[in-house]
Amino acid sequence: MQKKNVLWLVAILTLIYPIHTLFNATGVLGIATVKGAESQILNYQVSIWITWVILIPIAIYYKWTKKKNIFFLFTYAFLIVGFGIFGYLTQNLVLAYDLPSRFSDTYTFGVLLAFQNIITSAILTLFLQAAVWWFTRRWHRR
Repeated sequence: MQKKNVLWLVAILTLIYPIHTLFNATGVLGIATVKGAESQILNYQVSIWITWVILIPIAIYYKWTKKKNIFFLFTYAFLIVGFGIFGYLTQNLVLAYDLPSRFSDTYTFGVLLAFQNIITSAILTLFLQAAVWWFTRRWHRR
């Protein structure tokens, strides 16, 4: 089996964890107590970050050896989708339990929360991608 296929297999298998926590979070929304639902949504957010920690070494290794960004692009796509769903779940939590919010509409809180997490994780990923690009160049060693 080629290294690229093994890396893809590890990356895809890693996605099982956030998918599992996503099903747990959507299953308790509206049924459990506020603390229980909030805990499940927080677990989903943590699973996204843990998956990011696993995907980043794969992306770094592939960028370092093959000089291609496919796993970094996969990581960016995962972060956008994952944190977008997180924002949606958080907004549904606020609406389902009629929790106080600073926003009067039904979407701004979730959008801003998702945007905050996406920007944070994308900047961290971008710094790592730029660092790998920098250190794969020989001219920086002169």
